[in-house]
Amino acid sequence: MSTQRRVYVHRETENLIARQIPNYPILSIVGPRQSGKTELIRNYFPHLKHYDFEDLPTRALVEKDITGFVRANIKGAIFDEFQFVPEITQVLKVVADELIWDAHQRGENTAQARFIITGSHNYLLDDRIKEGMVGRVANIKLLPFTIGETGLTDPFLLMYKGGYPAIHTNRTEPDLFFTDYIENYLNREVRTIHGIEDLRTFRKFMEICAHLTGQFFDYQKVGTVLEISKETMSKWLTILYSSYIIFFAGPYYKSTIARFSNKDKLYFYDTGLAAYLMGDIYSPEDIERNSDARGKLFENLIFSQLWKKNYAKGRYHDPAYFWNITGSRGYEVDMIVKRARGLSAIEIKSSSNFDPRWFANMQKHKDLREGDKFVVYTGPTMDVEGGRALNFCDLDQLFLD
Repeated sequence: MSTQRRVYVHRETENLIARQIPNYPILSIVGPRQSGKTELIRNYFPHLKHYDFEDLPTRALVEKDITGFVRANIKGAIFDEFQFVPEITQVLKVVADELIWDAHQRGENTAQARFIITGSHNYLLDDRIKEGMVGRVANIKLLPFTIGETGLTDPFLLMYKGGYPAIHTNRTEPDLFFTDYIENYLNREVRTIHGIEDLRTFRKFMEICAHLTGQFFDYQKVGTVLEISKETMSKWLTILYSSYIIFFAGPYYKSTIARFSNKDKLYFYDTGLAAYLMGDIYSPEDIERNSDARGKLFENLIFSQLWKKNYAKGRYHDPAYFWNITGSRGYEVDMIVKRARGLSAIEIKSSSNFDPRWFANMQKHKDLREGDKFVVYTGPTMDVEGGRALNFCDLDQLFLD
């Protein structure tokens, strides 16, 4: 009986890794669980020994003599799920400084990467770790597949499956994958790392967040439904953010200070996870038939695509904003992209039939009249009066080059 070898999907992030290897003795690759970190690094660094710190026997071995363990691997190693042994940071700090000093003695600017550390939690938010990493580590974020990496062109199938690699490379059914994913996330990260015991309420909180995709988070309403405080909700949002489940898009203002003083909209890094948490979605057709879910998930797809493409290039500022005017004459533009050449405005529509009225709100913003105006939808890419209509698969060709 013949066995078919699993196909490795090369990631766009690999270009960033190649650029950073000569610059720092440590490479840090973080992202959500199951985003492909281990497969990426084991394919990219096949010569390095791999240690999984989530494995209890491995962790016990490391913690028995952390200094001895690091120095025994001075030629290079992969430390997977690094956040489970944060104490190793101080040893890595000392060793990294030694490697940099030795490189300077040889007339080199810095040491090339020796240690690859990964985590499903943004451990650089941890003060115990952050101090030891400054100036010694290249930070790389690996998220689920971009649109191009999935190879999918059907928008509803793409929204339903999302971008987690196992769904595409192992052909795992989304409902089975996300059932296990949520269970593992709650038990291994929410409970173990953050000490949250009320996992049932935390899961309900995640489900509510999925329904609030592309919207402002209403603390009062959510708190009333779940009977939890604003402080608890803020903490839980931080947990979801730090473990790369959700991100936030802010409003666009000319004033940078004003951007930081207003409400943000909530999005998921992966539409498949958001669709699963919404409930009652068991197929791409369920998304297509549900106008509310379809609109929310398609907008989420476009926002998350920009964040993924941005991170793959090592750019960690927000790549896009939304713009809205409140009041009796309120109106909104779904997305504003700020570029050196000016502003680009994007309306996001889940329809395949172009409607010229989609450009109306963009015309109301005086700063946009001379800028580029686009509609991203599921129909064909074409030039139209007032701007350009883009198929969602063509998005990165225009904004992220």
